[in-house]
Amino acid sequence: MSNVIFDLGAQLWQIIELVLKAFSSLLIGLALAYILNGPVERIRIILTRNKSFDTYISDAKGRVAAIILTYLALFVFFSGIVYAFLILILGALPSGSLYDTLRQVSSYFAEFPYIESWINKHFSAEKLFHLAGSMFSVVINILLGIVASIYLLKDKEFFLCLWDRLLSLTLKQYTHGVLCEILSEINIVISTFIRGALIDSLIVALLSSIVLSILNVRFAVLIGLIGGILNIIPYFGPFFGMVPAFIVAFSTDGLVKALLSIVGLFLVQQLDSNYIYPRVVGNSVGVHPLFVLISISVLGSFAGVWGMLVAVPICGIIQILIKKWANR
Repeated sequence: MSNVIFDLGAQLWQIIELVLKAFSSLLIGLALAYILNGPVERIRIILTRNKSFDTYISDAKGRVAAIILTYLALFVFFSGIVYAFLILILGALPSGSLYDTLRQVSSYFAEFPYIESWINKHFSAEKLFHLAGSMFSVVINILLGIVASIYLLKDKEFFLCLWDRLLSLTLKQYTHGVLCEILSEINIVISTFIRGALIDSLIVALLSSIVLSILNVRFAVLIGLIGGILNIIPYFGPFFGMVPAFIVAFSTDGLVKALLSIVGLFLVQQLDSNYIYPRVVGNSVGVHPLFVLISISVLGSFAGVWGMLVAVPICGIIQILIKKWANR
């Protein structure tokens, strides 16, 4: 019986994965529109000199300009991160030579055949080619998602009205009211989760900067800021945040300082993942830290990086549904 349930669950998850993959661009657009709605409306209020945030529903004046300015600000922000990352790496290299540093790293790994064998096994030309193809597909989906988000933000009254009519036609009045109440509470959970994740990233950036400053690593504050921003991405984010610290420390002070930097940042990540993140993000969403850790572990095992990214808000949503069911 348990095997049948497990097989049904696996098949259901495969169907969900296919649906999510088919509508990935639209889902990205919805997520971007949801996240950027607040900044867009605040910029629009500044442009139109409205004093009340509540007037935006009936007055869409200046929204197109606000959308353009919001995306320009995002482009400048992420371009600045990439530029800072490149300047950080290239500026730390002796005589600006990236090739010499990479050759030094390769010579160190050559002394450890197990590490060299692992690198050759997991970073073959075929896998790199497959990774490049996957990255191209991701970029296309993101671009299509950005276009979709622009339409959703520009004409959001139309889509909200369409959604409300759909619910009115398909649901009874009581059910419609309950669903709208649940969606309102879910909106609060997701928005507080986003704020909590940003606060957690700021804490990680501060701790990483302090640790690297104690180790006397060059560009400690800049590396800490980059690590804090990348910390928003679960699993891979902390790893990418360690890369500039390793390269800078290795190129200036050798392998020992580079390894100490990695150990220091690893301890910061362990402190964050096991103590800070569950309490800061979990408390903001209203979920117990233990349930936060369980949700990240379970959804991470099923859906990988994306599962860990949405684990906390999903846990909060499940908690809302359980409370509604218990109090009905």
